[in-house]
Amino acid sequence: MLWLERHVVNALIDDDDARRRAAITHYVDDSLRDMPQHLRLGVAAESVVLGIRPRVMSLLGRFGSEQARASVRRWEASPIGLIRQYPRLLGSLVLFADGELP
Repeated sequence: MLWLERHVVNALIDDDDARRRAAITHYVDDSLRDMPQHLRLGVAAESVVLGIRPRVMSLLGRFGSEQARASVRRWEASPIGLIRQYPRLLGSLVLFADGELP
């Protein structure tokens, strides 16, 4: 899982239990790895492009969980379909993992 994907997944998990959060993160990571290569390449490219600003902010010490949630909300409201689909994909994987994991 790439840096931005990990931050987005952590922002989307509502559970405070560290073991459950780790299990959900692991499930999402495995799901992303299992994607066909042509789909994974697109998601990875989007992660790199969308992650430029958050990564710079992180290096300056200005990117935490609250800023990650704000970024996700911005992307969900984007007029560009590909950007709107990014948090939807990761959110769907988080919801599925949350419902399926014991």
